[in-house]
Amino acid sequence: MDRRRLLQRLLRIFGIVFLLGLVSVLLDFAIDFRPRTIQESYRFTVPELTLDEPVILRRDNLSLVVIRRSSAILDAIADDRERPQDPESSASRQPADVDRRHRARDGEFFVAYAMGTDFGCPLAVDAQTLREVCSKARYDFAGRALRGEREFPNLTVPDYNFSPDYRVLTVFP
Repeated sequence: MDRRRLLQRLLRIFGIVFLLGLVSVLLDFAIDFRPRTIQESYRFTVPELTLDEPVILRRDNLSLVVIRRSSAILDAIADDRERPQDPESSASRQPADVDRRHRARDGEFFVAYAMGTDFGCPLAVDAQTLREVCSKARYDFAGRALRGEREFPNLTVPDYNFSPDYRVLTVFP
């Protein structure tokens, strides 16, 4: 008898914990707990950019990769030397007014979210390419997914604007 009561109590406790977890997940989806400013634009002060050295800018929950590309990198992008999966970026998420080949408004400056598109992990720099830290996904300096074992989309380019001196970057997530 005692084992039966113990088992009933454990099942009740498990049921209560399960219901509380379910309610908390449903509330999380039903109510937006993010700060109000999350929907507005983000302004980043851009440090002095060295050619072909990606910089990751972070603010709140937003991470961006910014690259000032040299003419050699722009030529490599135009020649498709790295063999991208979608060289013309026809299936990419980017603003309509960006150059599809270079994936930027100004070919010299590239801006994208600093999250990979294979598993959604942060990006790291790896010898003239960007790579996702938790998978084998690699991207060229135009954010185009390079050929590999799996297919995945190009990096997402946000709606952004630079100040005339390229010192302030405004992003509209």
